[in-house]
Amino acid sequence: MGLSNNRSIILALLLVFGMWACDVTSRTLNENSMIQRHEQWMARYGKEYKDDLEKETRFKIFKNNVAYIEAFNNVGNHAYKLSINEFADQTNQEFKAARNGFKVPSTPRSGQTTPFKYENVDAVPSSIDWRKKGAVTPIKNQGQCGVQIFPARSNTGDDRFCWKVLVGT
Repeated sequence: MGLSNNRSIILALLLVFGMWACDVTSRTLNENSMIQRHEQWMARYGKEYKDDLEKETRFKIFKNNVAYIEAFNNVGNHAYKLSINEFADQTNQEFKAARNGFKVPSTPRSGQTTPFKYENVDAVPSSIDWRKKGAVTPIKNQGQCGVQIFPARSNTGDDRFCWKVLVGT
């Protein structure tokens, strides 16, 4: 009876130890895989860090972002999927600070407000042909260039339209 209990305890300990060893090995393989993935990402986007401490910090952020992306995509109930891009080593705060151009003025504006340009307009036409007013150009056949591969060109038309409507010239 005592020998049977000892065998059971030893077997249970071996099983627990084996599971722990597998878990540690799995984490090591995942970590190595993630390090390799980070290195490939760095090469793809030309990322270089000033020292090993910054690289380690950026790797941790990269790893957290990849985990978030994979968890989001694994849920599967979204109309879109996330993917890793050149910003994967930035925190949300860093990304927002670098990309959101709006800066809140440090001094509040004076109490003066400018009147709304069209606040007293009563007679509004049912439609306006902006071509006749010179705000937009007629539709053109752009041939192969009609594809939106040159967004800057299409934006210039938007800019001209806004300028014409606002300023009138």
